[in-house]
Amino acid sequence: MTTEEHLSLGKVAKRCNVSRTTVYRWIIGGHLKAYSLPSGHFRVRPPDLDEFCRSFGIPDVGAATASRRAAVNRVNVLIADDHPDVVLLLRKVTERYLPDSAVHEAINGVDTCIAVGTLKPQILLLDIMMPGMDGFAVLQELLRRPELADSRVVVVSAYEPFDRVEELARLNPQIVACVRKPVGVESLGRTLQEIAKNLNRAPAPAPVVEVNALR
Repeated sequence: MTTEEHLSLGKVAKRCNVSRTTVYRWIIGGHLKAYSLPSGHFRVRPPDLDEFCRSFGIPDVGAATASRRAAVNRVNVLIADDHPDVVLLLRKVTERYLPDSAVHEAINGVDTCIAVGTLKPQILLLDIMMPGMDGFAVLQELLRRPELADSRVVVVSAYEPFDRVEELARLNPQIVACVRKPVGVESLGRTLQEIAKNLNRAPAPAPVVEVNALR
């Protein structure tokens, strides 16, 4: 394999449906193996990208993005959590209170970023503590991408101190609710119904706050 066949950050980002910044975070965080050219630019060998995806439960990133399709004329809800029992609970709540929605799942932070770029969900139920890329990093990815400006984020987490999550929500209008675990089914259900009712209303514009500052 020649170096010409190796992937730039832009090509990895396009393949995974994420931003170049997210790919850079994967590399700097030690999750995605890469090497640096004399110019300082990173390159990724395709087998290393494949191994990275496999390590996060994504056997084929191309197939993963192709298999995920946003449902037309339905509210697309993405559940992002690494605990299967929590995912099951959130799915049941969503299907009960938003019966006409299309529910999708992501199993960790990396998978969430790929799914968000592919699905552009109207509602994202996001855990903060996930392997690979935690919810704060996922939020940075989400809140910086203009094509996702209409997504509504509900943080569902046991993260402490929880007031930092609530402060982040006050500063970013895309985060419309913060829900502590364990989840109250009826309360979350009503929240989802209220969000769905107001989806056509654009959130008030606000500058994106650096998420790391609130960790």
